[in-house]
Amino acid sequence: MSDTDTFSPVATVRRLMRQARTAALSTLLKRSGHPFGSLVTVACEADGTPIILLSGLAAHSRNLAEDPRASLLFEDRILGDPQTGARATVIGRVERIADDGSARRRYLARNPDAALYADFGDFAFHRLVIEDGHLVAGFGRAMRVKAEDIRLDLADRAELVAAEADLTARYNAEPGRIAAWAAALGADAGAWVVCGLDAEGLDLATTASEGRAFRRLTLQELATSPTSFEEALQTWEKNAGTQKIA
Repeated sequence: MSDTDTFSPVATVRRLMRQARTAALSTLLKRSGHPFGSLVTVACEADGTPIILLSGLAAHSRNLAEDPRASLLFEDRILGDPQTGARATVIGRVERIADDGSARRRYLARNPDAALYADFGDFAFHRLVIEDGHLVAGFGRAMRVKAEDIRLDLADRAELVAAEADLTARYNAEPGRIAAWAAALGADAGAWVVCGLDAEGLDLATTASEGRAFRRLTLQELATSPTSFEEALQTWEKNAGTQKIA
């Protein structure tokens, strides 16, 4: 999705977060309190909460052990002047994910190379509990975006959340349909798969781990169940000019 006359700050922040492969993590340096920047690979929980995989040996992890306050900066990767692209900063507190089953699955679906070290004893999945957000959507276009607006409300959507893995597998068995989605989103030709799914849409990724690209397919209406998700997806296909592949 690109900025149009129907520009939405909330939708833009959500897209940036869902479509990003990496983000800049800022923590507070343990020794002096100075800002300390790190590059991390990211994913999102079903409600949009960022997931990161951290080694306890890393400097940013030692910083977080002292002070969990942090931020993540997400940006559009564009050609030309980077200042014209959108970027969003979300701030909050980093916490370790105790039951990381869903987080692990979603993270590794986006970052499959991380499976090589995710089970090492010093690595653990964490989330940034969002407290506030800030969006810059081009020159002179800066605004606050509230945490409660960034996160998806998952009330009454437990059935869809539970069915995510099955739905993802189902759609990945329809490569022709996925190719049509990617083309409608303006993505480069290639092999695309579904790497995540939530009430607002789904995430596509190229299969090559090197230079992996992502695209976000955002539905016109929030889904509440697997059935309503498919119905909303078919509506999106109709409006986008794609044809459902049986």
